[in-house]
Amino acid sequence: MKTRSDSPLVHALLVEAEAVFGHPVKTPSDFVSIADRIEAATREHISDSTIKRLWVPKLGYATVSAHTLDVIAKYCGYSHFEAFCTDLNIRYGIESKIYPGTESVRSAELAPGDMVEIAWLPDRECVLEHLGDGKFIVRQAENAKIRPGDTFGCHIFVKGKPLYVDNLHQGDKVYAQYGMGLEHGLTKVKVNPYKE
Repeated sequence: MKTRSDSPLVHALLVEAEAVFGHPVKTPSDFVSIADRIEAATREHISDSTIKRLWVPKLGYATVSAHTLDVIAKYCGYSHFEAFCTDLNIRYGIESKIYPGTESVRSAELAPGDMVEIAWLPDRECVLEHLGDGKFIVRQAENAKIRPGDTFGCHIFVKGKPLYVDNLHQGDKVYAQYGMGLEHGLTKVKVNPYKE
């Protein structure tokens, strides 16, 4: 059985192997050296060209053989790749979660002109106008770094979760991302529909 080479589990295994190796695997000499160390530790051979294809994605294959993953996992101190994956789940737990019944507002559900009130600790409050297509303009802002007239993109506002927006235009400056309520999340999310 083969595993996709761009799998997060494969990436995690390579990071673990680098930790055992002692530094990032980047150069041709690194490829040869780690291949030698893997063979010395496991008594199983993986060629330096296979190592190179694993660590340099643009040169690699779409999949990795189970044997190759098992050997690298053994180098990292595991009995096989599945044992590594099990340990990884125990160490890092679940990194995704569904939030049923969460109080949220999706930009796709808003009409142009709808106003969204948000707040976060300690005393930040903003009123945003939806311009359409997930774009917003700040109409009011109290104690916040964003100011009236700033614009940004956002697809969802979730009460109790941090808010991340993109393409924040602030005067003549553009920021790729801006985060609000990073520690405790938004304390308020309220929609006031547009009234003609």
